[in-house]
Amino acid sequence: MSAPRRLLSFARAARPTTLQCHALRSAQPSVLHARQQSNQATRKIHQQTRRKAQQAVAFREETESESTNPALSFPCLDAHESRSASLSKRSLSGPEPSYTSGHTLNFHSRQPILLDWGGILPEFNIAYETWGNLNPDKSNAILLHTGLSASSHAHSTETNTKPGWWEKFIGPGKPLDTNKYFVICTNVIGGCYGSTGPSSIDPANGERYATRFPILTMEDMVRAQFRLLDNLGIQKLYASVGSSMGGMQSLAAGTLFSDRVGRIVSISGCARSHPYSIAMRHTQRQGKLRKVVPPNTMADIRQCL
Repeated sequence: MSAPRRLLSFARAARPTTLQCHALRSAQPSVLHARQQSNQATRKIHQQTRRKAQQAVAFREETESESTNPALSFPCLDAHESRSASLSKRSLSGPEPSYTSGHTLNFHSRQPILLDWGGILPEFNIAYETWGNLNPDKSNAILLHTGLSASSHAHSTETNTKPGWWEKFIGPGKPLDTNKYFVICTNVIGGCYGSTGPSSIDPANGERYATRFPILTMEDMVRAQFRLLDNLGIQKLYASVGSSMGGMQSLAAGTLFSDRVGRIVSISGCARSHPYSIAMRHTQRQGKLRKVVPPNTMADIRQCL
């Protein structure tokens, strides 16, 4: 068979018969119907998707400030932040009292005082305040020792009416009863409320001591206080009272002058400091010395660290 005839026979075999054409024509409506249903379903899906998107946008607009995800919770950190804020607020108004300065009595010693660490003060001043009356035999005196930051203003006076740092403990009928006792409170040497300290003038050269001010011990502070007692003619204290660093001074007074101290009241004090405490106090002293006029409160001292 020639090639043209072979091609013609293939074409006739591939052409659909009358029955096949009829079947195709009868199947076209169902195919069209299926396509229409598919198109309708597709449109419905797109419409639903569009509506859902519009609803989502509207919901976002209504709740702009809200997140679709819940916020993570950190109870420990929240508690720490809350406590820090509370302590920061308290540091501005308390719990430490305000150490005011004002008019004080002054005792000036022109006799040098030798210090435990080898230093010397050729002369020194002690600022002090008193409450109550000294009895005729001078046996009712109470020496009130201060903490690290306190001034001599433990209670209000006629010349300084501001409340003192122990206002509620000193007075008639109070623990330090001024109807019975003569209460004396000094600003320790090395302090910044009238007693000789880093901001004082060194008589040797007429300049401030500043960082050249000698190192002091509790015993040095107490010896200077007893110089004041000698000047007042008080041979024996009814009691030596103090808290914190003042408690350490009260113990030192009882040790150094056991025959001149009738009673010791040491509140939150100790006879010896832990090395950690010594290191912390050294840092605080450096903060004081570098400011020349020392900070007024422990909160201020911590800012110097």
